[in-house]
Amino acid sequence: MSDKDIQRLKELAEKKLANGISKEEALRSLQRAGHLDNNGNFTAPYQHLAQAVELLQKSKLSFHV
Repeated sequence: MSDKDIQRLKELAEKKLANGISKEEALRSLQRAGHLDNNGNFTAPYQHLAQAVELLQKSKLSFHV
């Protein structure tokens, strides 16, 4: 995943938060879509997203929810 892709994910998350979606609503949405399991971990098909989140948290693009 490129820096540009990570930036897009960051911007999308910030937009969702600015539009009033709570962290809990976002997590439930990701669980319903099958991206996260009931413990909040990425499911097997979405492990690449877990890696992107990890990189995002380590990078200068990091943001806190």
